[in-house]
Amino acid sequence: MLFKNSIILYGLFFIIVPIIIHLFQLRKFSKVSFTNVAFLKPLISQTRKSRQLKKWLTLLARCAAVACIVIAFAQPFLPGSKTATLEKQTAIYLDNSYSMQLNGKNGALYKNATSQLLEKLPVDKVFTLFTNDKVFAHTNRQQITNELLNNNYSSSFLSFDQIQLKAASLLDHKNATKEIILISDFQNSTATDFPDTLKNVKRELVKLEPQEINNISIDTAFIVSQAVNNIKIQVNISSNFKTEQPITVSLDNNSILLAKTSTVLENNKGTVNFEIESSESITGKIHLEDEGLSFDNELFISTVPKKKIKVLSINGEDSNFLDRLYNDEQFNYTSVKERDVNYNLIKEQNIVILNEILNVPISLAQEINSLTKNGGYLIVIPSDKATASYANIGLPGIEFNEVSKKITTINFNHPLFKGVFNKRISNFQYPNVNSVLKSTHALDPILQFEDGSSFLYKNKNTYVFTSSLNVENSNFQNSPLIVPVFYNMAINALPVPQLYYELNKNNEIAVNTAVNQDHILSLSNQSSQVIPRQQAFDNHVLLNTGKELSISGHYKIAVKGENISNLSFNAARTENNLKYYSDTELGNNLSGSIDDLLYKLNQEENILTLWKYFVMGALFFLICELLILKFLK
Repeated sequence: MLFKNSIILYGLFFIIVPIIIHLFQLRKFSKVSFTNVAFLKPLISQTRKSRQLKKWLTLLARCAAVACIVIAFAQPFLPGSKTATLEKQTAIYLDNSYSMQLNGKNGALYKNATSQLLEKLPVDKVFTLFTNDKVFAHTNRQQITNELLNNNYSSSFLSFDQIQLKAASLLDHKNATKEIILISDFQNSTATDFPDTLKNVKRELVKLEPQEINNISIDTAFIVSQAVNNIKIQVNISSNFKTEQPITVSLDNNSILLAKTSTVLENNKGTVNFEIESSESITGKIHLEDEGLSFDNELFISTVPKKKIKVLSINGEDSNFLDRLYNDEQFNYTSVKERDVNYNLIKEQNIVILNEILNVPISLAQEINSLTKNGGYLIVIPSDKATASYANIGLPGIEFNEVSKKITTINFNHPLFKGVFNKRISNFQYPNVNSVLKSTHALDPILQFEDGSSFLYKNKNTYVFTSSLNVENSNFQNSPLIVPVFYNMAINALPVPQLYYELNKNNEIAVNTAVNQDHILSLSNQSSQVIPRQQAFDNHVLLNTGKELSISGHYKIAVKGENISNLSFNAARTENNLKYYSDTELGNNLSGSIDDLLYKLNQEENILTLWKYFVMGALFFLICELLILKFLK
C-alpha cells in the first residue's frame, strides 16, 4: 500500500489524545468506609470491572477512528503495476497508409481505428499522436478530434524503423517512462524483419486485420510508340488472386470517356493498350472497378503536344550520317559547315554537335558554354587534326594515339540506354577505332574500350567521344549502337514530361517554356497550390518536386496566373503489396484491437484508491464508540 500524501501520516500522533483522556479517567480516589456495607462489596467489585472494560473498548474505538481519519487524508492506494506510479510519456502511431483502406469487421481499418481512439482514450490523458504525414504533439483527444476525423489517407510511407525513431524523438522528457503504441495492419512491403524495440522504450502493437485482401491494381502506364498524330499507351494490370473474369479498363479525358477495353489476367498479370490522338493535350484518368483497395483503381495521366527538338550540327567533316539520323519530324535539324556558323542560332538550340571541327574559336566557345550553362546540351566529336582551341570548351590536351582499339563495354545502366536493350548482350558486334585520344578514363563512361578507357562519356551537359567517327578512322557509323546513342542524346536534351510522376519522390521535370527571371512557375490542384524548386533556362524550366505534393491527381502549371500545361501525380504502388508480418514476427505485447490494448493499459495503470474505505472505517469505529458508551454498563 502506498500513500499519495504520506506526510499526513504524522497525524497518527493524535492517537495520544484519547489515550491521555483515558489516563485521566483512571486516576485514583480516596476511599470512605461506611458501616453495614459488607454485603455490597461483591456488587461494587463487579461494576468496577465492567466499567474498566468499557473504558478500554472506548479507547480502542477512538484510537482506531483517529487512525482511520489520518490514513484517509493520506490517500492510500494500491498500484496496478510497478510503472503505474511513474511519470509516463506516450507516443501513438496511427497508420494512415493506403493499405488501411481495406475493411475490417467494422468498416475501413483506418477510419474505425480513428473512431475507437477518440471514443476510448481517457479524456485527461496527454499523449503525442502521429501519422505518416502529420504530428499532434502533447495533446489530448478533445484537442485533436476534428483534425483527426478530417485527416485522410497519405501517400507517404514510413518504415517501422523510421516510425520507432520518430516516436523516440517525439518523446522528449528524459526522466519519464517512455511508451510507444503502433496501430497498423503491419504490412511487410519492404520484405525485411520487423525491428526490435528501442532501448528503454516500452512498445505496444495493435494489429488490425482486414477481412478480405483480394485486390486488382493498375500498376503502371507508359507510351509504347508515338507518331505525329497518335500515341499508343500500354497499361499494366495485376491482381493478388486468381480470377478468370475479364477486367474492364477505361480511359477518360476531362471526364469524357475516350476508350474502354478489357483483358483476361494470365498468371495474375495483364495488359491493355489505348491508341489516342496526340494533336491535343490530354488530362485523363485510367480506371477500373474493384472492391479491394481504391487508390490503385485509377491512374492519372497527362500529355502535352509534342514539340520539335532543335538540333544544330557544326561540321568539319561529312555529316551524312547525322543528316540521316535526325531526318525525323520530331527534330528541327540544321547542319552547317564550320566556316558558316551563325552564332545567333546557338542559344536557340536544345543540342549542338561539334562534328570534327578543327578549331573552336573563343567566340564560338562563349556561345556554346552559355548554352550548356543554361541547360542546353553539347556533343563533341573531335577531329584527329584538332588544335588546342578545344580547351575553350573544357577539353584541354587534345592529342591522338595511332592505336587500334575495340569498343567492348556498354554501360547498360546509363540513362542513355534506358529501354534500348531487352537483355544484356555479351556477343555484340562491337565497333573499333584506329586512333583515340590519349589517357581518357571518365568517371561516368557510356561506352568503353577493351582496356577500360572511355570511348563515350558524359560530363555535366556535354557528351564527349574520344575518337573521330569518320569512316577512315572508325566503323562506328555502321554499328547498331549509333542510332540509340545519337537519338537518345537528342531526346534527353529536351525531356518530354512523362505520363505521370510518383508522389513523395524527387522528380526532375522539364517544362518547355521560357520565362523571365522574375517569374516563377506554380503547381496547383483543386485544394492547394505549391511553388516547387525550379531553375529557369533559355528554352525551358526545370522543376524539382518532392514531398510538397501528397495528393494524387492533375496539377496545373501556371505562370503569372496563366495555365500553360498540366502534370499528373500518382501514389506509388508499394502499398498494394498486402503481405503482412505474422504474429510470431511481431513478437510480444501484441493486441488484436484497440479495446484490448486500452483494457490492458488500464489494468497496468489502474490505481485502487483506499481512502474511502478508511473513512468508512472511521465512521464504523465512531459508531462502535457510541454503542459501547450507550449499551455497555
